[in-house]
Amino acid sequence: MKILIPTDGSVYSRNAAKVASKIAQSHSYKIIVLHVVDDKGLKRKKWRNEGANNIIEEICELLVENGCKQEFIEKVIKDGNAPESIVEVAKEMEVDRIVIGTQGRNGIKKIVGSVTEKVLKLSDALVLVIPPNYIEA
Repeated sequence: MKILIPTDGSVYSRNAAKVASKIAQSHSYKIIVLHVVDDKGLKRKKWRNEGANNIIEEICELLVENGCKQEFIEKVIKDGNAPESIVEVAKEMEVDRIVIGTQGRNGIKKIVGSVTEKVLKLSDALVLVIPPNYIEA
């Protein structure tokens, strides 16, 4: 099973990684940890690369702490629009499942739309959404 974990460095991404680690360990697995650097007309600078690497490393460390093997974890940094890039990577890497956290926004932020909501609309792969109030059992 190939599992894609998109991460933005938030607690919601950490929750998604914890759930993904449990799923992975009950299967033969490969985990892809993805961070999308928003491309709003900016070239990726050195500090943006470092930030992206730090975000991915934090999730990788969490996965290893939760029993996943480093050799089955791949790291991907991509420039672009987050929802579109997540779905694109999922297709390119033929993932079986996207495990993604959500902030559970409401009001104007909900109207604009969340990354998770857009991934749900665009993805052909199974998407498991981890709610903001998820507490690991």
